[in-house]
Amino acid sequence: MSGMKPDLPAENGYHDHVRREVAPYLKPHSRILEIGCGSGATLGFLKQQGLCDWAGGAEFVAAAAQKARQVADKVWIGDVESMEFDIEEGSLDAVLCLDVLEHLVDPWTMARRMASLLAPGGLLLVSLPNIRDYHILGDLVLRGRWEYRDSGILDRTHLRFFTRKSAVALVAGAGLTVETVQPLGRMKPWRLKWVVNRLTGGRMMEFYAPQFLVCGRK
Repeated sequence: MSGMKPDLPAENGYHDHVRREVAPYLKPHSRILEIGCGSGATLGFLKQQGLCDWAGGAEFVAAAAQKARQVADKVWIGDVESMEFDIEEGSLDAVLCLDVLEHLVDPWTMARRMASLLAPGGLLLVSLPNIRDYHILGDLVLRGRWEYRDSGILDRTHLRFFTRKSAVALVAGAGLTVETVQPLGRMKPWRLKWVVNRLTGGRMMEFYAPQFLVCGRK
C-alpha cells in the first residue's frame, strides 16, 4: 500500500503489505519503480520472484524508506509531487502507483510523469479506491453520512476520489493504452453479492469492488 500517509507510523504494518496481485502483469528481470514503496515489501517480493532486476522506490515516511533501502537499489524520500527522479526517460519496464495517487494534489500530472519514464511496451499499474462502492453510496444516500476514517475508501488523507471510469481516464490521460481493469477485493461464492453480480453479467462490480487495479501500456 501507499507510503504517502505521514500520519501513520511505519511500524504499524501499513507499509509492509505485499501487493502480490501485480506479479502476473510483470515480465522477468524488469526495471521497476514503485511510488509509495513503504518498507519495500512489494519490491522485495518481486525480486524474489525473479520479476525485478532493478528496483527503485519513492516514499514519504523516512522510517519506512530506510527499511526499503535494504531491498531496493535506490530510494527517494519526500513528497513525490515535488521530487526529481534521476531516471532516464523511457528506461523503465514498469511503474507501480498502488494506493498512492488518491493522496496527491495532482495525480494526473504524476501519472503523465511516470508514463514518460516507461520504455515502449512498459506498464503503469495503478490501484485506486472506488468511491462508487455500495457501502459509501448507502451511507451517503440513505443515511446522509460522509465520514472520514483512519483507513479505507474514505481515508482522511485522501485528496482525490475515483470511480472505475475516472480511474481509467486517469491512466489513459497519461497517454497509455488501458489494457485491463481488475476489481480488487474478495467475493465469496454463492453469497448474495456474488449471485447478484453473476445475474447482472458482472455489472455490479462497479459497486462491489472497493478498489480497481488499472494497467496501462506505453
